[in-house]
Amino acid sequence: MIIYRGIAMKVKLTSKVLALAGFAVTAAVVAAPVSAMAQEPLKVYVSAGFDGNTWMDASLNLLKALTKTPEMKDKVQLEVQSARGDAQVQLQQINAMVQAGADIIIAWPMSPTALNRGIRQACQQGVTVVTWDADVSEECAYHVGIDNVKAGVQPAEWLAKELKGKGNVIYMGGIPGTRADTLRSEGAKGVFAKHPDIKIIADVPSMYNPATARQRFAEIVAARGWDNIDGVFTQTGCDEFAKLEVEAGRTEFKPCAGNGSNGERILQLPKGSTPGALGIRGISMGSPPWAAPYALKLALKAHAGETVEKHTVIPMPLFGNEDMVLCDKADLAELKAKDWTCNAVPLDVAAANFFIDVWSKDVPELDLHSAQTGELPTSK
Repeated sequence: MIIYRGIAMKVKLTSKVLALAGFAVTAAVVAAPVSAMAQEPLKVYVSAGFDGNTWMDASLNLLKALTKTPEMKDKVQLEVQSARGDAQVQLQQINAMVQAGADIIIAWPMSPTALNRGIRQACQQGVTVVTWDADVSEECAYHVGIDNVKAGVQPAEWLAKELKGKGNVIYMGGIPGTRADTLRSEGAKGVFAKHPDIKIIADVPSMYNPATARQRFAEIVAARGWDNIDGVFTQTGCDEFAKLEVEAGRTEFKPCAGNGSNGERILQLPKGSTPGALGIRGISMGSPPWAAPYALKLALKAHAGETVEKHTVIPMPLFGNEDMVLCDKADLAELKAKDWTCNAVPLDVAAANFFIDVWSKDVPELDLHSAQTGELPTSK
């Protein structure tokens, strides 16, 4: 029996067949179309637990752009699905991905446990599963992301020091029940618990959505009043809080420890240095969207049998006022020229609500344009 690309042909071993065997095989190889000889692209599925903010948009755009590079464009077939905040829907989608012949699944999980059964079954069928930013407890899955406990601890320590260990704080988390929010909240609240004179006067979720953050901030200010708020810790929305302060005619701004939106970074720059800059005391932590394409890179290595760490911790951006580096466009040429140190761009280049930590030496093929459009850089 001769096997060629999964097709079996029975051959009767007559002298005539044996005499012609060499010629027939050679002719078949020469005549075979190139597409038949080429390796089939890997089926890569992306399971996004939620959608609707610029962080996830950038993550998915960077994944799309990476698959358009010369090294990947013929090797990977990418499909993106969103569970829109429902862990059970995400589990169903993962099961369907496996049934559809997935080779690799890249996931942002809505729950650290609810997807375990589907992920375990995927691994058992040879699918490589990698989560980014938020992880799961299923041991067969790989993970790429920042240290989420540190992502809560370090901004909280900055705020506690800024407040000299006392004051009323608004605490705003992310999406309740997700691994990233749980770990960051444990870290931050653990810090505040060491300062008995720091009081959390409001504890609400932002859902990682600036519009939701603004609404919650407005409700808290209306209930508590500006004079009863001394500082803010939020996983999303320092810039939204500052907008409310400006709209209220305030000139003295509350310190804010928050996430890595471009608007927050701009607010921390010296007043007048660029449109929107106010010199507000703040610290900006980032969970980089570039973790998503980096997860795909590691997934391809793991799927090929290369050794990859089960849990890859990437650097966590953390920038105070003195750390800001404003760049013009953050295109590939500028990023290389400035050795990837940019951490903000003008608001007419990236919106205030755009999560800006989208470039890294670990994904040197991509830039801000890639994160905004899903396309490859236009500069070199």
